Amino acid sequence: MSREQEAVVDRTLVDATAAAVAKWGLSEVTLERVAAEAGMSRATIYRRGVTREDLIAALTAEAADTYSRAMLPALAGPGTARERLESALDALCVTADEHLHLLAGMFLAHGEVFHKPGPDAMVVDVFAEPFERLLRDGAADGSLRSLPATITATALFNLVGWGYIHLRAAHDWQPETARRILLDLVLNGTSA
Repeated sequence: MSREQEAVVDRTLVDATAAAVAKWGLSEVTLERVAAEAGMSRATIYRRGVTREDLIAALTAEAADTYSRAMLPALAGPGTARERLESALDALCVTADEHLHLLAGMFLAHGEVFHKPGPDAMVVDVFAEPFERLLRDGAADGSLRSLPATITATALFNLVGWGYIHLRAAHDWQPETARRILLDLVLNGTSA
């Protein structure tokens, strides 16, 4: 997104887009629905030169920033890689809870936000990379099994991230229960 586009994608429109995604799901979000959530006309958004793609990009950038900040303590903190992986997975769940309805609305978006196109592509690097790094660290320090780091990181992000969102939003599980069950399954499957 260009600087000009950033200037016209204000907080009101980003919040309205998040509300529209939570209400209708990402694939059904239109500028008309965003305008309704923002309490303005669709023409006002068009006059600002903002597209649906600009708004989704702003939401994605915000999610990536929040996620990166949540991962930092696990990446930079003390402990074995297994302990830090547990911390990172827990942070993923906590971050998901902060944006549960938005993420649930994105769940069936057919990869619009979280995936690169192409049959051999993995999840967007900013989301899988912290887990890839922790898996490599764990293989080196002996606290985690030696696993193919890139594909396992992608599987971890999707298994825990989307599994947690599904259990919370669709099954109404309590946060502690969903985290405990998922993290126990994942950590026991990756531990040395």
